[in-house]
Amino acid sequence: MLHQKMLWIILFVFAGMAFSLQNNVEYDETFNVRDKSFQVKLNIDGGEVEIVRGNNGHECHVYMKYPEEKCTGDVRFNKKRSRLDVELNFKNWSFWKKEHGNNSFDASVTVELPNNVDIDLVSKIKAGEINLSLGDMKIRNFELVNWAGDVTVDFDQPNRIAMNEFDVDIKVGEAKLINLGNANFEEADINGGIGEMQIDFNGNKIERSMARIDLDVGETTIDIPDQVGVKIKVSKFLFLSNVEYPHWFDRRGKYYYSKNYDESDKSLYLVISQGIGQLKIRVD
Repeated sequence: MLHQKMLWIILFVFAGMAFSLQNNVEYDETFNVRDKSFQVKLNIDGGEVEIVRGNNGHECHVYMKYPEEKCTGDVRFNKKRSRLDVELNFKNWSFWKKEHGNNSFDASVTVELPNNVDIDLVSKIKAGEINLSLGDMKIRNFELVNWAGDVTVDFDQPNRIAMNEFDVDIKVGEAKLINLGNANFEEADINGGIGEMQIDFNGNKIERSMARIDLDVGETTIDIPDQVGVKIKVSKFLFLSNVEYPHWFDRRGKYYYSKNYDESDKSLYLVISQGIGQLKIRVD
């Protein structure tokens, strides 16, 4: 009798596993990109999203996993236009939770980009954990919009071409923008809504760079390399804003200058609109 009960338990376990596997959709495909330029657009409702450098100069790999009863996914590659569209939509937002539970589910998207073609990358992600490691590629234009979640963008190695557009818009959550000095942009727009933000301009590709930074509510830390001459203009929101500058910066009218600004061949100009909260500017 005991053995019969154990047999039924085992059968139920395997049946549950099979049911779970049947309800999960997995997409795994590699595309060959032969044009010199490549457009990539992600429209993701939520989940774990990862964009990284691939191992092949002309191949793009997409892996996506999601529960069929709660999500719909779509991947379209237009070879003639050299364009990739990746979409993941929630059927019912009330089911989504970051914590694992009876009403939660996991969805993940991983995109490995080719490292030898010029890339226009546009990512619109509503919620989740976003990790972008974009060093040693050819990113021509970069746009990221995130409504809620944890975001990390890291140019761990220099971008191999000049970037025309760098645009980041974070509505709510924690954001880390790391090694932006490797992004190789001339102008950048960074918008922070509500939450904590780290903006790190370390890297080897700053020549004459300018960044507009618009902050609403929260704590922001900006790290700048000591070998770069820095000019900063900050507009504060009355007494509700607190700004900490390095003590050796010189104030000339509305601007703050680093000690080496007039002598350095490399310069970074920051135009900051500070809302409610604390802003720390540090020199590494």
